[in-house]
Amino acid sequence: MLENIELAASNMPWLFSAFFFVFGACVGSFLNVCIYRIPEGKSIISPPSHCKCGAKIKWHDNIPILSWFILKGRARCCHEPFSFRYPFVETLCAVVFACIWNFFPMAQAFAYMFFFALMVVVSFIDIDCMELPDLLTVGGCVAGVVVSFLVPQIHVKDAMEGAPFLFYAIKSALISVIGIAVSTGFLYWFRLLAEYVFKREAMGEGDVVLIGCIGAFCGWQGAIFAIFGGSLIGSLIMIPIIIWFRIFVRRKKIMETIPYGPWLAIGAVVYLFVQKYVDFYFEGIKAIFF
Repeated sequence: MLENIELAASNMPWLFSAFFFVFGACVGSFLNVCIYRIPEGKSIISPPSHCKCGAKIKWHDNIPILSWFILKGRARCCHEPFSFRYPFVETLCAVVFACIWNFFPMAQAFAYMFFFALMVVVSFIDIDCMELPDLLTVGGCVAGVVVSFLVPQIHVKDAMEGAPFLFYAIKSALISVIGIAVSTGFLYWFRLLAEYVFKREAMGEGDVVLIGCIGAFCGWQGAIFAIFGGSLIGSLIMIPIIIWFRIFVRRKKIMETIPYGPWLAIGAVVYLFVQKYVDFYFEGIKAIFF
């Protein structure tokens, strides 16, 4: 069956790209629900999507991406504005899902779509609440090990060649566990050093667990890249914004703290697409010293 799907995808790549674009948009719509309900401890399934005024949202007003523009950003029932974040998350997921499908083999693609969806939810919850729920971070670590066992190709590139599936599955799961241990240990000591230097809390414990989740899916190399790559990306984006506000808006303090979780997530997602080069770099370092 999988071979038939791959054959069809190779013959009609545009159709499958369009399908995963739409699929990603639908997943993004569900993730919006998760982002708002999980921090409040509410069910992500029931009740169905509803407006702030309590009215149930009709299906034709709940079309991913399009509905926000059709309604001009205002609810049909009460005409109250609703956030542009809804179509933004849906479009983001649509584009990235389509890219993942075209960039990776099928089994890896599904694993990375799940990982990306998890990163989207934790990032926006961290932005909103400055916290990372254990349900997503600790649960993400467990999910990473399970997914690594079921899809060993995400850690073992030559999986399914020669040896039995169970051999590669166990090897991949062990790499995932090592990724959790190395990444959380590294960031924990990095956190202590930063607190000593800056005399204040540099990051929360949730960030340490989140990097473990990233290590479970991306291995320790991906987690290390996420720490430094995410920090670099965050600096390149936030420093110009801070300078702009201080010069032109004349505000010395923009926000008390900047969440680190979203930058870790961005670094992890970037790693998915450049992992071949990052892993080659780490292999070169390993060859020099060992």
